[in-house]
Amino acid sequence: PPPPPSPRKKAKAPPGVPRFVAGYRGWVKLNRHPLPPRASDPHNGTKNVFASARPADGVFPNGSIVVKEAVRPGADFVGLIAIMRKRAGADPEHNDWVFVEYTRESATSRFDEIASGSVCWSCHVGAEASDYVFTLAR
Repeated sequence: PPPPPSPRKKAKAPPGVPRFVAGYRGWVKLNRHPLPPRASDPHNGTKNVFASARPADGVFPNGSIVVKEAVRPGADFVGLIAIMRKRAGADPEHNDWVFVEYTRESATSRFDEIASGSVCWSCHVGAEASDYVFTLAR
């Protein structure tokens, strides 16, 4: 008889980042090509953005998670992960999105939270027309 199928490896979240983003690179990619660094970019680096669900009529459903990862200039590892998580009732004024940003200094170190809440809103309010997601802004 053929050997049994090997068990699938369970996706893990990067160290220091919440488990609910495990496997995010297998989600819907919101950008066709990596997004290059730009002047005054709070998420400095070359970025890719992934979503756990597709928006319907420009709005993500409750429970959606958006993950932006960035490789910092001069680095060869993901040094920034920014997460948007839509949780019913969390923040009705901002379509119930909760924001948290994590960074790390080396490929082997854990991510640490560096920003959340109003720090993130001060920028994302500029993408209100695209459910606060800049990658979808037109």
